[in-house]
Amino acid sequence: MQSYFKFLLLNMALCWVIPGQSVAQSPTAPALKFNIFVKGNTILQSSETEGPVAIGGNLTSNQYQISFDKSLGIFHVGGVSIGLAVRGGVNLNSGSLTINGNNYVKIGNCTTPTPLKTWYRDNNGAASNIRITKATSGYGSTPNITLNAQANSFGSAELSDANNPICQNVFGTGSSQIDIDKAFTNLISNSDKLALLADNLPIKDQNGNTIPGAEMGPYKDPSKFGNNPRIVVDPNKINVLTVSAAVWNSIQNINIQGIPNGPSQVGAEVPNKNFGLIINIVDYPAFGGTLSFPGFGGLNDSQGSYILYNFPDASSTLTVGGNAQISGTLLAPRANLIKDNNGNINGQVIADQFTHQRDEIHFWPFQPDVPLQEDKTITVTGGSECDNNAPWLNYTITPNYDATGATAKIEWINANDEVVKTETNQPLSGRLLFPGAAIDADGKGIAWPGWTKVDGKWQEIDDANASIKKAGSKIRVTVSPTTTFAISYPESSSTCKTSPPDDTPLPVKLASYSVEKVNCAAVLQWTVAEAENFSHFEVERSTNATSFVALDEVTYNATQDQYEYIDSPFSKESNQAGNQYYRLKQVDMDGSFEYSTIKAISDRGCAVTSSVAVYPNPAINELTVSSTSNIQKVEVFSMNAARVKSVQPVVAAHQAQIGIGSLPSGTYVMRVVDEQGVTQQKFVKQ
Repeated sequence: MQSYFKFLLLNMALCWVIPGQSVAQSPTAPALKFNIFVKGNTILQSSETEGPVAIGGNLTSNQYQISFDKSLGIFHVGGVSIGLAVRGGVNLNSGSLTINGNNYVKIGNCTTPTPLKTWYRDNNGAASNIRITKATSGYGSTPNITLNAQANSFGSAELSDANNPICQNVFGTGSSQIDIDKAFTNLISNSDKLALLADNLPIKDQNGNTIPGAEMGPYKDPSKFGNNPRIVVDPNKINVLTVSAAVWNSIQNINIQGIPNGPSQVGAEVPNKNFGLIINIVDYPAFGGTLSFPGFGGLNDSQGSYILYNFPDASSTLTVGGNAQISGTLLAPRANLIKDNNGNINGQVIADQFTHQRDEIHFWPFQPDVPLQEDKTITVTGGSECDNNAPWLNYTITPNYDATGATAKIEWINANDEVVKTETNQPLSGRLLFPGAAIDADGKGIAWPGWTKVDGKWQEIDDANASIKKAGSKIRVTVSPTTTFAISYPESSSTCKTSPPDDTPLPVKLASYSVEKVNCAAVLQWTVAEAENFSHFEVERSTNATSFVALDEVTYNATQDQYEYIDSPFSKESNQAGNQYYRLKQVDMDGSFEYSTIKAISDRGCAVTSSVAVYPNPAINELTVSSTSNIQKVEVFSMNAARVKSVQPVVAAHQAQIGIGSLPSGTYVMRVVDEQGVTQQKFVKQ
């Protein structure tokens, strides 16, 4: 079997969640240990956080403090610990946002919503604490952001607008930047994976006994639990408890036993690497109100580093209230989280948006590695091939998991991102004919993309199937996930053809030929490269790329190489809608001819209504012609195509009167040329 094979596709990888092997990782690792990590806008109203803050949107500042020692910094620029990083701008609302601990600030947009001025020295030029005010205000004005450090206290060189400026965006995809968008993609994925973990931690009654009907979660019924229920954790594994928001809100106090000691100090590692407590709080949309956390007996601040409260389905406003301290990290990557509880949080806050309304957030980041379902990969390879004069695409999709019974959807997409053809229920390994190709019973190519047979001769056509042969085309493969990869049309060789067999040479050789839609007109332009004993061109048009009608004849001039013809297909009685196809009939002196490539334009955006009205109809002595644009010429033809009248208005106007009193009675055709094109209408002369 003769074939020409061109290998062209690179290995590609896809990632998505499929049950399988587990990999231990910290589900909050993408947050980089920031104490407050928010993708969108943040309001810091009251009162303090004791760890670094990263905000992907705008910040609204009030009377607030960010306080931690620079030695605990987790993100640095130029060797300086960053206490507050804002990708957007700052709304200086009230009071003073104070940054303590010799930590620095980075703001991505210092012009909006509040135009800002950075004071590296005070208004007298003296070394003073760095301050950020409104652009039109003085050093001592409020509201402001104040760093309790001078510009010369961060290293040997004094900080300034020219040296590690405050107005600098540190968010992005670079190795030394905060890629907060990618981080939240991973955090959302991790939140969903945590919700899939099987429960292994029961809630018991206050005496430690099993509650009938509530032996193991998920727990969805608040009526099952009385006063002071108890949980007893296993300190040597990851403990998982799933409760509905309604259940969690109904528990006033809960006692916890068996939890290991937390870190000895802020910034230290947890002493027990095998333990963690995941509390999945689900069904929040059905609950919808302010969620009160229970008071925890037997839990101190540092033990918050072991605990994670996951909100996988909270996707709008999530208000945390009540009077209890919360020990643990709040993971709500889809939610607009509002901290309104009368107590501190001993852990991180990770949310889509965030408002801190009262009390403090202490720096006890979640540390345990949690076995999560591993993201699976699929490798796709393939290549284009000419086999027995037919163009094929070979492909293989190789999952690294059991994909028995799975099928693929394969979409052919051209360089304009238009789907040319969709093939469903395909095996994970096989081959497909390129769109527009066909084979006979023996597997031999009998049709090819971009070619059509007219009057027994193959003509090249610029249609959707032809577009898949152009550079930039690709295949989109879907097997639960989706990926795309580039393709190219297989080339013909001496032994295998991916286009029709060669016919006789053209009487003229064109260097270029194009048809473009300009203001709903078809503009044909072509350039002659070579011609010998050549007579003329005939411009032909079709609505189906098969049956053509001649429009006009363009005489060949040996001293001219560039030609243009303009047609108005969408304003004529015939061919007013649908794609329009054009070709050039190239006629030699002896009458022999060949056709050019067929080119197409679409009717998208072009009205298909007539711009001309002729009345009254029937008429006796006079007709009125009315147009939506200036009338240029009016001609009247008999039914045997003889022109019997021609009128060309002297003054441009949208209306003209045509006298027909001298015409014999009968049916005529009026041809109206206006600025929108040519319209033909029949009328009856009485």
